[in-house]
Amino acid sequence: MRIKIQQFLFGGTLWSWSVVGQELGRSFLKLGHDVEFISTDGVKPEYVPADLLPYIKQKPEGSYFLQCSYTAIHNFPHYLAHGKKNRFGIWNYDATVPPKEMIRFHTFCDKFCPSSDFSGEIFAENGIPKEKIHVIPHGINLEEFQTKEVYKLKTNKKRKILLNIATPHLRKNIKNTLKAYGEAFSKYDDVCLVIKISSKSKGENDKIFTVDFFDILRDFRKAYPDAAEIEMVRGFIPSLASLYNACDIVFMMSNIEMWHLPSLEALACNKLVIASDWGGQTHFLNKDNSFQIKGDIVRMPREYQYWQPSPYAKMISPRIDDAANKLCDAVENYDTWMEKLGPEIKKTAEKFTWDNAAKMLLDLAE
Repeated sequence: MRIKIQQFLFGGTLWSWSVVGQELGRSFLKLGHDVEFISTDGVKPEYVPADLLPYIKQKPEGSYFLQCSYTAIHNFPHYLAHGKKNRFGIWNYDATVPPKEMIRFHTFCDKFCPSSDFSGEIFAENGIPKEKIHVIPHGINLEEFQTKEVYKLKTNKKRKILLNIATPHLRKNIKNTLKAYGEAFSKYDDVCLVIKISSKSKGENDKIFTVDFFDILRDFRKAYPDAAEIEMVRGFIPSLASLYNACDIVFMMSNIEMWHLPSLEALACNKLVIASDWGGQTHFLNKDNSFQIKGDIVRMPREYQYWQPSPYAKMISPRIDDAANKLCDAVENYDTWMEKLGPEIKKTAEKFTWDNAAKMLLDLAE
């Protein structure tokens, strides 16, 4: 069957959207379908996996049995316009009140497929019919994350904690994340925070919801002059699994996420995850496979919200003291926790795969 995936794919922007589109397409190909990739953010050779290159098309042609697009909902009329059925729109909005003028575009898809129950409930509460919502969890490619390749870090510290920021949005809660690390460890501890970040500064993105990471880092170093080691990793890494393999713990203190791929990827690499206990990541993270940071549910500031802010939007404010305590516990008792949580970490990674997600989408097809 002909399947079209039209969205950001190979231009190097909005990394998570691109990964979802590429991996779903790869799974459809494995299942024997004819897949065409239409990249709406251009095609840069360094962002095109060799195995997908033969399937890239400049524009859609004819009608498709199934169309799939992970994009902002107002793009559905254009990206799902080449067939009259099996138009599957994927979207997650990183706040609890999506823009009302955008919700109406759900009429241009046959099935609306957010990635988590948390995300699905938000859309159901904000105007998308419940019967149209079908949660399709994101996944991982188990084969990719079974690699033994290890990214070469500069640090010689025993325990490495990975903070995978990508784009430094306000909702990533970077300031308090660093503060928790500063409260947990000092330069005398055998630990290093490895920060993966793509953007250089706020000046590259004039959106008010993007912060200057390096300003925050400078302020952190002033507040914590004896802080434990930090190593920066910047730029494109062909195999993210190699970076996970170089670390022991993956840490996240976001104010809101609708899924959080890095946490699931970390589980696939058998890493200990520490994350906020409210949001889309709780679809797969729980007390049996991870550390969950407690926090308070608070009003979400307007500058944290994309497109149209709402005074009723909510987010979690993770407790810095709880995060610091869990970081210390994870580092000091790492082997004990890995032995205890290891079976559920493995089971979770095997459950949430792109192959399973692709099969779920095909099961929805008419």
